[in-house]
Amino acid sequence: MSPHRMSARWGLFVVSILAAGPASAKPGTPGPAYFTGSYERIGRLGGGIAALQNDRVTIAPEGQGVVIAGCTGAALTMGFGPAFEVTNLMTGSQAGVTVECLFHNNGYNRPILTCRAADGAAFTLWPLPATAPSCGG
Repeated sequence: MSPHRMSARWGLFVVSILAAGPASAKPGTPGPAYFTGSYERIGRLGGGIAALQNDRVTIAPEGQGVVIAGCTGAALTMGFGPAFEVTNLMTGSQAGVTVECLFHNNGYNRPILTCRAADGAAFTLWPLPATAPSCGG
């Protein structure tokens, strides 16, 4: 097979992967249900607002991804990937702003997410005990 034909096939393969939508969790990566629960969100707001953030959110599975919802504001929809070599990456958007989160787990095998947004927001999500209320508590 000629190098040009192989290059064209490879290009079509990459385009089809990118057009397929959100990626599933990679092998060895926990699925969306692993992230279910309430979290404390600590960080800074984006969009030129000079303010710190300290509130609570919930994470719920949705298809092959998760939805991170605060007590107020737009929900953040996240999927795994798209960088296949990075197994602990989730990407998504909130009100049209791109967000990336890296995740790992604490000593109790609960997820911790460290996130940044294109508008300058940055925050960490710390898991709360199952009995903690998600909002107003």
